Amino acid sequence: MPPLRADDAVEQVRARLNLVDIARQHARLRKQGREWVGLCPFHQEKTPSFAVNEQKQSWFCFGCQQGGDIFDFVQRIDKVDFPGALGILAEMAGVELPERAPGERRRTELRRRIIELNELAAKYYQYVLFSLPAGEPGRRLLRQREIEDEVGRRFGLGYAPGGSGLTAYLRKRTLSLADAQLAGLVRRDGLDAFQQRLVVPIRDERGRSLAFTGRTVVAEEPRKYINTRETEVYSKSRVIFALDLARPVIEERGHAVLMEGQFDVIMGHQRGVGNAVASSGTAFTEDQLRLLRRYTDELVLTFDQDASGRQATRRAIELAAGQGLHVRVAHLPGEAKDPDEYLRSGGRWEDALAQARPGWEHWIREEIADLSPNRPADVEVAVARIHGVLARIPVPAVAESVRQEAAIWFGMDPKLLTAPAAQRKPARLSSPNSLSTNPPGSNGPPVKPPPSRLSARVAHLLQVLAVRPDAARLAAAELPLEAIETDDREAVLRMLSALAEGGLAALRQHLPDFPEEERNLVWSAWAAAPPRCDDELVQELIERIVQATASRRRSAIIGRLLEAERRGDEAAVETLSQEWAMALSQRQG
Repeated sequence: MPPLRADDAVEQVRARLNLVDIARQHARLRKQGREWVGLCPFHQEKTPSFAVNEQKQSWFCFGCQQGGDIFDFVQRIDKVDFPGALGILAEMAGVELPERAPGERRRTELRRRIIELNELAAKYYQYVLFSLPAGEPGRRLLRQREIEDEVGRRFGLGYAPGGSGLTAYLRKRTLSLADAQLAGLVRRDGLDAFQQRLVVPIRDERGRSLAFTGRTVVAEEPRKYINTRETEVYSKSRVIFALDLARPVIEERGHAVLMEGQFDVIMGHQRGVGNAVASSGTAFTEDQLRLLRRYTDELVLTFDQDASGRQATRRAIELAAGQGLHVRVAHLPGEAKDPDEYLRSGGRWEDALAQARPGWEHWIREEIADLSPNRPADVEVAVARIHGVLARIPVPAVAESVRQEAAIWFGMDPKLLTAPAAQRKPARLSSPNSLSTNPPGSNGPPVKPPPSRLSARVAHLLQVLAVRPDAARLAAAELPLEAIETDDREAVLRMLSALAEGGLAALRQHLPDFPEEERNLVWSAWAAAPPRCDDELVQELIERIVQATASRRRSAIIGRLLEAERRGDEAAVETLSQEWAMALSQRQG
């Protein structure tokens, strides 16, 4: 099938994708009446002001005063232009676009083929593990790790025997072995990339297989784990292991449990920690935090109890706090070195979760654990260490609260922790590329909308017409356009003209050409309709617009009349007096 024309592709994308599904990948939304509402993904806020209207396929944030359709949303969330948003959405929708740049279509096709190969490989590995004698080493490892078959199937676990079985499987289906090499599935010598390994698919939040981890079953193999190298579809710093399975439980429980290893997560799901995810074999990154933040604003960290685990915990605390996420750290009771070992030994996750401490408290307590408030030298060290942590807290009020608590944790006078202003360091993230959830090109709190050039009544009327286009006939018949202010008149004419051409469909088509203020009025009305849209309200608004226009006209006449009297211009006074009398008679009539 030949690629669609650009306009046709846009309409195909609109028809195949639901804005609510796209928005819910980036914001936690709850149904409220006809709208979906939640915290805005474009700026930090505590009270939900972001609304999505599923019927109109539009969104609007009443905090940052931004709105639009599915393309506007993706442009802002992914910081791309319209062609970039179209490309992202077209790939999601399976719509083939006309080629816009050399190689772009080839790359899109390659990504599609790699994902297809990965899906076939995952099915092959899983069939070998659970259905063939060759999968017995993998099944033995699952028994040793106490992983149930049902859980293994849910995670798509498989087994790669030695040789070139996968290569032959792909060749039989006439699939490109060159693509399989690019996907990291086949070696140049024709052998399978994974040999005698339990295979764990790494899937994105939509459940597509992007890569694999292979855990050896050979005792003398020095490389216990190997991973697919980065490919056109896989970047390990942007993927969270098991997020596709954990998403509904994260939303249900209100927090995600971030673990270090894949087997920690698999055992966690088996023992009821269905909101467990892992950083997929890498240190927790900002991209991964951005991905998790779509589904929750609270993280519970439970990394391995070693030096690298402690370092990863601290980095995660700092990164998450920089985005206003709440962080707790669950310390595993007993001698278990990781969640897998803890849960397999009979440990109850509820016990660990009940004792989880806020992230900054956990960090400070670790820093002062080996110090005594009874030794002056230790007190000096404790003050320095606590100040070092406090300087990393991005919110001053939180830092002050933690400072006072830290003095209690260590058993010292809080005054000892009061640092001179010159010694206080600005809060920072350990990575120079800190995240921003504000609109592109913006930093800080939501921007205050610019002053309106439209009267409040005309703005209200435009919003009513945006959700009740049949009222346009009443407005066109009753509103004396020639009598109202220029900006108001032009805005009403734009709206009436679009609706007369083809109702809401024509309005949506012409909306990008409207001034920004008018666009936002329409988007906000589509996201959350005015409480009243009946004919009585339309008539009332029209009357108020006419009255306000007449009032401004009378004020202008009085102003000019006073100026004419001041100048002594009797002719002008006579003319303006007549105008004033006529205006009064119209008011009384």
